[in-house]
Amino acid sequence: MSVELRPPSKEDAPAIADALNEFSRLVDFDLETPEEITAWFSMPSFDVEQNARVALVDGTIVGYADAASRDQKIAWLDVRADPAYPDAPPVLLDFVEERGKDLAPGGLLKAWAPEKAPSSRELLESRGYAFHHYSLRMLIDLAEEPAEPEWPEGIAARTFQPGEEEAVYEVHQETFSDQRDFSRERYEDWSHWWLGEAFDPELWFLAHAGDEIQGISLCRSEWGGDDDLGWLSILGVRKPWRRRGLGLALLLHSFRELRARGKKRMGLGVDAENPTGAVQLYERAGMTVNRRHLWYEKAA
Repeated sequence: MSVELRPPSKEDAPAIADALNEFSRLVDFDLETPEEITAWFSMPSFDVEQNARVALVDGTIVGYADAASRDQKIAWLDVRADPAYPDAPPVLLDFVEERGKDLAPGGLLKAWAPEKAPSSRELLESRGYAFHHYSLRMLIDLAEEPAEPEWPEGIAARTFQPGEEEAVYEVHQETFSDQRDFSRERYEDWSHWWLGEAFDPELWFLAHAGDEIQGISLCRSEWGGDDDLGWLSILGVRKPWRRRGLGLALLLHSFRELRARGKKRMGLGVDAENPTGAVQLYERAGMTVNRRHLWYEKAA
């Protein structure tokens, strides 16, 4: 089987989605849409020509890979292909490894694999990548009405209002600054992604104390092509308000609002070793682990 690589274009988005979704269905991963792929290609800081490739067999797109870095310390690698073409992932990995070394010289290369994708894990391990940690997908069934949130004294919650974009961005960056491998995101990239097609201001819940935002819950009305699944993209609480019940109140409020929209389930992604105790918070609210992803790394 001869595998060829070339840079992708926006016109390739439907074919890329098809190939990635063949992989996702086999390993129980979220489906991609052409619109999300196109949005990724349009990210201001992402150089598609230099840092991404599609794999072709007999002219048909069968896989995709890219490398990205915000800080020149870590290069994030993504390699996926239709399982019917097992020769594609090694060729794609060759490319993104070299790009990753250029993007993060002397730093780290980080790559992920779903728990149910043994071939992906074996490929990474054969190239010297070592398992580092898990990330989790957690879900809650919304068949029953979630508990009423109890807001801390001095906090008022409401939805996003036009003009608060940069304030929400700053709270997002601040509240995630103690996460593993955090690197501040450029506002241009943040606004492109978070204020794009999936943005719904009625599902951005902001907790205020006076004039300042102290916590945020940024949600979406669907995820991975599943219209029954609401998604919590970001839950962040500023340090002075942590361990005072604000995170749980925002979480329960989000559950109730998504359920009111007819969503049957709500999900989120989280580092299994999140230093703020997020996993324990989600479990206390009734969420359970649905999937695990393995993260690998090696020196660039």
